[in-house]
Order: sequence, then C-alpha cells, then structure tokens
Amino acid sequence: MRSTVQTITPKKAQEYLEHNTANRPLSGRTVRDFAQAMRRGEWRVTHQGIAFDTTGALVDGQHRLAAIVEADVPVEVTVFSEVPEGAFDVLDTGKRRNAADVLAIEGEKSAVMLAAMVRTVWLYENRPELNWSGGDAGVSNHQIVQTLLQHPKLRDFIGVGEQIAAATGMIKSAAGAASYLVTAASRRDLSPWFDGIIESTGLVKGDPRLHFRRVMFAHTRKQAGQPMRRRETREHVTLYLKAFNAWATDTPLTQLKYVPREPVPPVATHR
Repeated sequence: MRSTVQTITPKKAQEYLEHNTANRPLSGRTVRDFAQAMRRGEWRVTHQGIAFDTTGALVDGQHRLAAIVEADVPVEVTVFSEVPEGAFDVLDTGKRRNAADVLAIEGEKSAVMLAAMVRTVWLYENRPELNWSGGDAGVSNHQIVQTLLQHPKLRDFIGVGEQIAAATGMIKSAAGAASYLVTAASRRDLSPWFDGIIESTGLVKGDPRLHFRRVMFAHTRKQAGQPMRRRETREHVTLYLKAFNAWATDTPLTQLKYVPREPVPPVATHR
C-alpha cells in the first residue's frame, strides 16, 4: 500500500465517489456530522482517510468524501492506494471513540459522567430553544474538549450532581451541569440552595426547593401498572433552573412544569 496526504476539493471528492462500488450504505447522519466538523475547521489529518484497492475501487472513506461535497470546502485527507482486494472486510471494525473515551484518554476521572455534563453545558449555551436529543443534537468530541477547556470547574460538580441525583432522582449529569451553571452565574453563597434540595431541612410550602423535590420525586415514582416515565436531560435542567430562578428572586412557586417547545431559561443572577 502507498499513502499520501492530499487536499481534496469538493469536485475531486465527487470524482472519487464515482469509484464507490463496494461500500456499505451511506449514513446521512454521519455525513452531516463530518460536514459540520469540516465547516467548523475541526477536521484534522489522521491515519484514517480514504482508500482505493488495486482495481481502483473506493473501499473506504465514502462518508468523508460525501461530507467534503456537502460542506463545500477543501479538506486535507490521507489517501491510500493499492489496498489489497479483500481488505474491505476488516475495515472500520473497531469501536469508535466517544467523548467519554476521549476524556478518559486525557486522564479525566469519572469520564462518562463528566462528558455528559460537558455536553449538557454545550447544549445549554448553543441550543437552549432546540431539542437536545436525536441526530440534530450531536456534539462532537472536539466540541466536548473545547467546552471543558472553557469550563474547567465543571469537574468540581461531579460529586454535587451525584448527591442531588441520590436525593431527588434527577439525572446525575443534568444535576451536575445545572448546579455548575447556577454557581458560575451567581456571586453569592448558594449553600442554602443546595442544602435545601439535597437535605430538605426546614422547607415550607411555597418554597421553590420543596416544589422542585416533589416534582422530581413524581418523575421517578413508578405508577402502578405503568412503565417508568422516561427522563430527559433538557426537561430536568429546565425544571431545575425554573426552581432556582424562583428561589434566587424570592418568587413564590405554585407550579413547576416543563413545556417541551419553550427555551431552557437563563440563570437568574440576583436575589
């Protein structure tokens, strides 16, 4: 085999795709994710690229080439030629690294939890009015790493998230991320907020912390004969921030509801 690094233009990518005679079905989501990374300038040259066998057929890289066409930008890619026929069966059989894998390789502790928290913060900052699940809500590994660089103190809220989850049934990563967000936006001691939602000591009717706990308990309580209600990060973060904002502004809370199409609220910064 031979390899070179080439700058592949959209036109050249389209020409290479004409040699695609033996690849698996194209995944639109993968192409879209790759194209978005290319537009953001995140694409880097690695040992993974595109490959042609000894007959000139494209045997690997159709998603990368299709993404170059969709992104409409030239991209540097490693190009392999003279790949032995039959090698296709062993291509792409390894496990793709997810964000938790990347953070673990970087030496982060509790990488799975931390990756989920970072993803939540990125979605809060970039998609407050949109859905947080499904193919359109993908967050790249590069975006996860960059967001953690911008929010290094997120690491300090892993334990907080676990405590709140144990006390209320909230999703751990949602609890940790939301707790970081309110702390980062506040200039005062939030110990009463955290003590209230974790310990519930001294809470009276109308207290947003008490209301939040009750709503979270209701979410996790299995009704007789009914399956467990599905929990979603966007919903839990929204309810958390609504309750916090009411508490931070001394606003009595009579109901706490989640409306799917409403934006996730910003953090109230005064009391």
